Amino acid sequence: MRLDYFKEKFDAIVPLSGGIDSAAALYKVLSENPNKKYLVFRIDMVHGTSGNRTTREAMATEKILNWLEENGHNNFGFRELRIDYSSLGLTPPVWDSEVVNFAASLVIQSKPEISEFVEGAIQDDYLEKGFAERLNKIEKILRLHTGKSAEELEIYFPLKDKPKVEVMRMLPEELLNLTWSCRYPKIVGPWQFGRCHECPQCGVIDKILNSNPNEFPQGF
Repeated sequence: MRLDYFKEKFDAIVPLSGGIDSAAALYKVLSENPNKKYLVFRIDMVHGTSGNRTTREAMATEKILNWLEENGHNNFGFRELRIDYSSLGLTPPVWDSEVVNFAASLVIQSKPEISEFVEGAIQDDYLEKGFAERLNKIEKILRLHTGKSAEELEIYFPLKDKPKVEVMRMLPEELLNLTWSCRYPKIVGPWQFGRCHECPQCGVIDKILNSNPNEFPQGF
């Protein structure tokens, strides 16, 4: 059973988008720290290009949380927030991570006992141009809106030394198959979505699948 948001005091906060990286970060910390209480949160980000993505991510998130409960991980609670910034235009002038950290700061304000923020960045992310600057910016957002120093709120990166393929390997096959990372899902049936195979996220996954045939779930 999930921990009650209103009754419990939480040690750490973990954003969960439903994607591979955030699911792996959550799975790792829950497994390695069964006595810590984690507050998992998802942001329903509504903007000009969100489309079917936000629906599919919500479905993945719920499936992931149900799987974790069914497999004995009961040291977490869950909250969902909705932020509509579609008025900023078709292509919003902010990164998803900036919105996530702003939302996280709001949650931490309501749960000031939280002393750790779990960030799902992986090794590959650090190779991207400008990633270090983005990390610095989102940390400033988090600290500005929580008022917490580095001593009061640690930012923990459990996957920073793992490339994408290793992140995929660390997840149980059933759990990996529940994740969703495509930015522009296509409707393939009633309440059924398929990956677009065109967005950057699909490109990374497809390259790994092609390089490692028969290792990962079929149809993933």
